[in-house]
Amino acid sequence: MIKSKNSITIQAFLMILLFIAAMGSGVVAQNNFPKEGIYDGTIGSDKFILVADASDSNILKGHFVLNRGKAVEESHSFSLTTTGSQLFFQSDLYLGKLKASHFNASTFDGTLFLMNKKKRFFFWRPKTSLSFALRPEVKISPSNRYQKEIFSRVEVKSNLLYGKAKGLWTNSPYTDDPYIEVLGKGLVKSFNDPELMNLNLDIYYPKTDVFKNRPLVMLIHGGAFYIGSKESAAEQSLATSLAKCGYVVASIDYRLGFKLLPSDLEMSGYRAVQDAHAALRYLAHNAKGLGIDPNQVYVGGTSAGAVASINVAFMNNDERPERIKEADKEGIVSKIEESGNRYTEKFTIKAVANMWGAVADLNIIDKNDKISVLSIHGTADEIVPYEYDHPFKNSMLVNRMLMDKMYGSKSIHDRLLMLGIRNRLVSFKGLGHEPELDNYKTLNHYMDTITNQVTQFFYEETAPSVTLPSSQLTISENADLKPIYYEVANGSAVQIIVSGGVKAKADPTDATVIWFRNSQQRQLDIVTTNKFEAWNSKTYPVKIVR
Repeated sequence: MIKSKNSITIQAFLMILLFIAAMGSGVVAQNNFPKEGIYDGTIGSDKFILVADASDSNILKGHFVLNRGKAVEESHSFSLTTTGSQLFFQSDLYLGKLKASHFNASTFDGTLFLMNKKKRFFFWRPKTSLSFALRPEVKISPSNRYQKEIFSRVEVKSNLLYGKAKGLWTNSPYTDDPYIEVLGKGLVKSFNDPELMNLNLDIYYPKTDVFKNRPLVMLIHGGAFYIGSKESAAEQSLATSLAKCGYVVASIDYRLGFKLLPSDLEMSGYRAVQDAHAALRYLAHNAKGLGIDPNQVYVGGTSAGAVASINVAFMNNDERPERIKEADKEGIVSKIEESGNRYTEKFTIKAVANMWGAVADLNIIDKNDKISVLSIHGTADEIVPYEYDHPFKNSMLVNRMLMDKMYGSKSIHDRLLMLGIRNRLVSFKGLGHEPELDNYKTLNHYMDTITNQVTQFFYEETAPSVTLPSSQLTISENADLKPIYYEVANGSAVQIIVSGGVKAKADPTDATVIWFRNSQQRQLDIVTTNKFEAWNSKTYPVKIVR
């Protein structure tokens, strides 16, 4: 069939009319319909916030509240739908056709002809303007770095030389022999003249990690300052786990051995502190190459290693034992930072993991020391006291002749509490020394508990923390709208997430919230992060009262 020229013109004209009608009714391509999210806007002169939680090609629905300066508002359901060539906005407050509108995936506006309002004259509907815009979406990707083992492979750089110092030996593998027998076997060797010894450490780090601003953990093995090595089972296990969490971990050897004299036993502990300090200076000197922050350092150790860890963190030269200070005056020893190497780089110890350790003098911990301490200790420890006693209780009184009483983890905990310094005490009721070992090289299930405690404590020290006064979390239903005040330490807020309400402002970190009067549960989540790529989220329940 051959169409006439007039019929083609009529068809074209009809198509133009249909297009104009579609444009006037606000119909848009279905794939460009407004999407889910939070919309700010106005209907007439009133401000609204829409929470659109469902959307497809022809419907947007959810609920909205008035934004009029009140902290608690009724929420109202709404929907925006297409029916044929018409768009409808429907709620209990407004119902009508939307005309002369403009739409895309993030905005919609137009003139709303109200069907639920009284007609004017014979058939004219009252009308009002409507305009809404989608808030920008905040995309964050929090990680579990420092909280969990997120890396599968750990690389170990072994026997890095961090210094040299005169001593008897630096490595003596553990055995299952009682300490008193080990001391006896090494008695002859301890009378040898000190020799210049290499001081080595091992570095553990996640193999595939590309981040270069990580906290440093340094571990110091135990062994009564007489035996042990950086390859001991507990240190290897803990270093590997922490490295899988994203830390760089160093495990050190240090000078061991002493004559059976009180002064020499005390000197052996001091040498360990000097070597630990030298290792930290070496690590700070190489901070850039290692990808660490020398001002975010954690130290930890087992037994004698815990003793050294606490002392290197808290003791300064003026607080050294009197015999050490006298030896310094006589030129027998040097100051803490003057042994092992000539590095002078500074570092800052932020936390200590004290695993069944003790100190000779609690006064080295004073109110100006803001170093957090995790203490883990068996209450029946007869090698290092849990409270205040002589070490090595079952050593036929030899301990009383060689060693003064020491303050164990419970006493350290009490001191820290009194000074208001962050700390935690984990007591293993009825367990003795080295609770994590079945024998000198076999770990038991307590190692998992110890690792989890250390991981959690160091994470808390690494991640941001939020302070929010609890008085702000109880809100009168007639209260005026105002922001909830909070502070973030060691980082910054990234996003605030609200349940049972909606934020009054688009700013992702603003805590000005309109709470839904008819909600069953209300809470505020503050998401934070920092320069170490440590993430944290804190949840606060909110209560509305009459």
